[in-house]
Amino acid sequence: MSSDRAKLAVLIVGYRNPDDIQRCLRSLASSDWQDFEVYICENGGKKAFETLVAALVGRERVVPCTQDEDDVIDAPGGRFDSIFKCRFQDRPISVRVGLARDNLGYGGGINAWLERLLGSRGWEAVLVLNPDTDVQESCLTEFMVKASQGFGMIGGTLVFDHAPDKIINYGLHWSPVTGRVLAVGRNSMAGSSPTPEVLSRIDSISGACVLVTRAFVEDVGLMAEEYFLYMEDVDWGRRRGKHRIGFAERAIIRHVGGTAIGSAIDPKKQSFLSVYLSARNSILFARRWAKRRWLLHFGWGLLHAVRYVVIGAPLAAKVTLVGLMDGAQGKSGKPDASVRLPQPG
Repeated sequence: MSSDRAKLAVLIVGYRNPDDIQRCLRSLASSDWQDFEVYICENGGKKAFETLVAALVGRERVVPCTQDEDDVIDAPGGRFDSIFKCRFQDRPISVRVGLARDNLGYGGGINAWLERLLGSRGWEAVLVLNPDTDVQESCLTEFMVKASQGFGMIGGTLVFDHAPDKIINYGLHWSPVTGRVLAVGRNSMAGSSPTPEVLSRIDSISGACVLVTRAFVEDVGLMAEEYFLYMEDVDWGRRRGKHRIGFAERAIIRHVGGTAIGSAIDPKKQSFLSVYLSARNSILFARRWAKRRWLLHFGWGLLHAVRYVVIGAPLAAKVTLVGLMDGAQGKSGKPDASVRLPQPG
């Protein structure tokens, strides 16, 4: 038996970052949209799960709830070893934290809850949300209004946490020539919205904050899990078929970025795991979407490795080469123990 769900399910994947999740939940608790539930997948192991639960019960003062034995979504098993159910203290909105049996990656963490939701009635959309985001009070309402207008994949005004007057992107565009993913509208002023011409260039909404309707999930399917992290959002958008991309201008989301894995932007402070996955997944994605042209994308990847050398980051160049070769060999999913990445100094 499965109970009716709230109209909106908010899905969050965490990895040993309870402070981020607490901040995100605080912003959700202030939402003017009432009909939603929150589902968190903790990918960081049992200790991380226990730390997160303790933080929520302690500092965030959530109220533990009795799990419904007749509701399959509350039952541990499958991809979750344990599930903790609670609700916001001052609002009857459920929050569930699932302990993943392993590090499922981003797509896997989202899918672990989506698989359960697909067996439930009532919900109309899911909002995939990075834990290091902060949503404005009217954000969820604006997303749901846009969904009611017939859009299947919707983005909002995603801004830098340190510079909330600037857009991170309206969405993402994959270049079939170079294989690079471009952030459409990056550094535009907040309050602006993409023109129809700009919107037509968008292949997908960033997985940092994207709403998809139930019809989208049922038609398009789950997120691709072979990437582990990065490119699963672009892949989802490229598979969207008849489902239109929309933009909710007044749905404002602040995003820190890189709190769980680190940033690959600054070569002096970068995460080599981020560099590796970016390189590997660019080739995995190209093998799926560019067919034989993936060899051209491999060449562009080599130029990117050379760029690291030129700017004085030889270890990042080496990691890029490892990622490119693994992508060419079709290695996917969670990086295995054979991948030895240097640690940034």
